[in-house]
Amino acid sequence: MNNIKFAVATDNSSQPSYYCEGGRYINYSDDKDITHTDLPYTSFFTFPELFDGHFINLKSPQDLYPKEDFDLIFAAIELDQNYLIKLHELYPNAVIMGMYKEYFNNNPSVRNYIIQNTEAYVHPYLNVNLFKFLGCVTPKKYAVIPQPVNHKTLQKKYTREKKSTIFDYNKKINRREGSNNNSVMKKVLQSDINLKPVYYTGSRGLQNFMEGWSDSKYMLSTDSFKMGGVQSVQCAVLKTIMVGGNNDSHRVLFPELVGTDVDFLVSKIIQLESDSDYRKKIRDYSYNMYKKCFSHESARSGILKIYGEIKNGK
Repeated sequence: MNNIKFAVATDNSSQPSYYCEGGRYINYSDDKDITHTDLPYTSFFTFPELFDGHFINLKSPQDLYPKEDFDLIFAAIELDQNYLIKLHELYPNAVIMGMYKEYFNNNPSVRNYIIQNTEAYVHPYLNVNLFKFLGCVTPKKYAVIPQPVNHKTLQKKYTREKKSTIFDYNKKINRREGSNNNSVMKKVLQSDINLKPVYYTGSRGLQNFMEGWSDSKYMLSTDSFKMGGVQSVQCAVLKTIMVGGNNDSHRVLFPELVGTDVDFLVSKIIQLESDSDYRKKIRDYSYNMYKKCFSHESARSGILKIYGEIKNGK
């Protein structure tokens, strides 16, 4: 069962369809190798890599849908419920599970239809009652499978000696700006510890962004939004300590550093920089929790578990 034919399908993305083969990402329309793009460094878009599977952009012409007899399809349909009907018609032998992709474009009526007309529903949040948060019905069966990050891919490219710097991760989309970042930075710079701030001014793109922060000892966030947190996962993989924020992944990986209060975060940064044993403890804990919850191995295991339960009628 480890070699199931697997696909992730969504109508909530502009990413063209692709398939994975031995760690390579290949454009479906022309077989062009796109492994050099940001895709292998993401989270949601690495799901197909787990089983040498496919990513299907449901808005593509039907002749660009894979001609495969899939065992399992994760249907991250969030805009148009008719795509579920199409998947059932094209892949009648597949177990189809609904899947949460993101909060953006949230449409409760479409999401409810997907929840009620699939075998199960998958979402990534360990500390959020997603269905209550989104105002949706609770599925008859669901699984929490965090969006995975491939540590081997990230570590191969971005493992480097840490500098005495703190990266200012001040997210400014969807009204999620960390309003306390500036105050924390100011107090840290006024303290006795010797940390230099790093502010990202580079071009767009995930790989460029990671190049900008991956040699920093710390990253600061005061994002209070409960969802998300892939940046925390990437930090754990690359041994950068994420300080602050309330994202779901941060709560799992860096529980002692959760929050947005200025004085609390300043005190934690000072403690981390002053106590190497404490710093190591935080890094080791976050990496162990990454392997348990966010690694490709843990995601693969979670997928096979719920797929096996459905096939066995549990």
